[in-house]
Amino acid sequence: MTDPIKLTNLARHFQRGGMDVQALRGVDLAIEPGEFVALVGPSGSGKSTLLNLLGGLDRPSAGELWLDGTALHTASETDRTLHRRQRIGFIFQSFNLLPRLTAVENVAIPLMLSGVSVAERETRAKALLEKVGLGHRLDHYPTELSGGEQQRTAVARALIHNPSLILADEPTGNLDSKTGEEVMGLLKTLNREQGITLIVVTHDEEVAAYADRIVKLRDGHIVEEIVSSGRSPDRAGTWHGEESGHSNSLPSPQPSPSRERELLSPSPPRGKARVGGGLQFNDIIRQALSNLRRRPVRNVLTAGGVLIGIVTLVAMVSFGVGVQREVQRNFESIGLENLFVSPVYDEPDEFDPFAEPEPLTPITPELVAQIEQIPDVAVVVPDLRLPFGIDMALALGDTSLPIRATDSFEPEFALGSSPEPLAGVRMDSGARAGVVLVQDLADALLEEGQSYDSLVGQAISLTVQLPRGEIETFPSQIVGVREGLDNNIIELGVAEREAIMAWWYNEPDILQTRGYDTLTVRATDLGALTAVSTQIEALGLEAQSLEAILNVANQVLALMQALLGSVGGLALLVAALGVANTMMMAIYERTREIGVLKALGASAREIRALFTVEAAMLGLLGGFFGLIFGTLLGRLVDWIGHRFLIAEGITGIGQLSVVPPWLAFGSLAFAAFIGIAAGLYPAARAARLDPVAALRHE
Repeated sequence: MTDPIKLTNLARHFQRGGMDVQALRGVDLAIEPGEFVALVGPSGSGKSTLLNLLGGLDRPSAGELWLDGTALHTASETDRTLHRRQRIGFIFQSFNLLPRLTAVENVAIPLMLSGVSVAERETRAKALLEKVGLGHRLDHYPTELSGGEQQRTAVARALIHNPSLILADEPTGNLDSKTGEEVMGLLKTLNREQGITLIVVTHDEEVAAYADRIVKLRDGHIVEEIVSSGRSPDRAGTWHGEESGHSNSLPSPQPSPSRERELLSPSPPRGKARVGGGLQFNDIIRQALSNLRRRPVRNVLTAGGVLIGIVTLVAMVSFGVGVQREVQRNFESIGLENLFVSPVYDEPDEFDPFAEPEPLTPITPELVAQIEQIPDVAVVVPDLRLPFGIDMALALGDTSLPIRATDSFEPEFALGSSPEPLAGVRMDSGARAGVVLVQDLADALLEEGQSYDSLVGQAISLTVQLPRGEIETFPSQIVGVREGLDNNIIELGVAEREAIMAWWYNEPDILQTRGYDTLTVRATDLGALTAVSTQIEALGLEAQSLEAILNVANQVLALMQALLGSVGGLALLVAALGVANTMMMAIYERTREIGVLKALGASAREIRALFTVEAAMLGLLGGFFGLIFGTLLGRLVDWIGHRFLIAEGITGIGQLSVVPPWLAFGSLAFAAFIGIAAGLYPAARAARLDPVAALRHE
């Protein structure tokens, strides 16, 4: 600092309750660079208020305050933050060391706020701690240090960035007389050797005696100034280790003072404002992680709310994605050149609501043959459904087992793929008659020493019973065996279905009167689909393309994904309230810490960023584990679902719970966003805290 400190008609008043408190009333004072000044006076005289104004923690109500050419009375918040960060070193009566940081880390805070690298600031902090006699306590936490050691650590922190002005508020107030002398001896030595301007607030006359000048205040006025010779540094120039019993003498001035100054100070030189710098993002991350470790149980429970929301979101949306992909895969395996043809039904009889609707144009075998003759038609596959709940049994030799036929004998057009049969042929391999057994049913029919191949070709009988008790037997034969867990599932050919339906309804010519239920018509290529569909509709039938069905299915599945995702979103909303509550509690618990950081040069933007990143990390922590558990839950439900589908005779189903990269990264980003959104208000509140009030917080 090259220019003197000048206070002209400086005043500070504020409201406390309903009272107007006049802390300073027209103070005029000048302090030369390198001077040691003690501010003394009774409580309420304005000493601490004046110290806060000099440090840029507070703003005067009137008058002028010039410090090293900077008009602090008109300076912006940013300029006052830079003033604290680059020119001021604070020493507090209650030390104000951050409890979660070691001595080295506490001393290095001003360098961290200036953007100095980790390696450089640790080197400087260790060197300075060794100079103040704490080389053996570098990695100890404040609770592990004595009062004198904590204050020496605070002194080292005030000196680490080579400030031009040190402001000490009752630096010996919490120390015994011997330790107090050691601290004052250190400050006096540094003042004389390095030319640091030193302003000390004290009630202790012995402490004030160290100063070059004593300024007495009363009721906000300067009532007296006393020029003092100051104590000799020889009187308290030795440090005594309190716990270890050894002493460390303060270094005398070195032959090359520039070398010492280079060790103790970061770049730039003392008193010069440095453009840029500031708290780096990696330090914000490091501090946020350290803060989250302070209350692990509470933070884990808070992150657990986000975890539940992400688990719900990932598990449900993954099923929507998996089902959509499986539908797409099956449709593509069928081919988009397929048409699904069904008859147009007559309006139901309003006098008999239970009567079955009659087709206006039955799909008869003759009509099927006519459709097969349409140009560009490659294959026509009819389907005939058995009555719901039909009572059937299968007999082979002396063994008779209850069975039920699958709704469609054409696995190629059902959900899932058609794996290779264990024996014989598949029903979609040209077999229009016969029975295909599932594996478990085949096992029940095997005799000792037989294989599945030995069942193929054997004659069986199918027994069907009407609801009123009549029984009829229909001959058939086994044409294949496929995978499946259910022990009563068969696939039944259209010939057997036709015979059963004719007997069931007592209509021998049922295909002429009722016709087939549906047809699957495959065109030669996708381009011919429209022409084929038009000609089929001209026959009085309905034709729907697979592409149209796929589009409808995709719309339904997209809606399902949105609905499923909204459940997780609702859970995340509740989790956001938990994050906000946790961050508000953290602000209350760390109010004094916020004040210390601001006093040491942290800006409101950096405080806001620190708390916002902490909130984001809470969300991200819950999101990360939620993604893992959500994926595992989806896989578990998928496995259970596959067992159920196989038991129902549906095989070849792909994975139904799919977590694509966009869902994984999206869930993490959404969890972080929830944390950030929930932490915005608490972070803004922390940034707005008045540093003076925060430092007084208990």
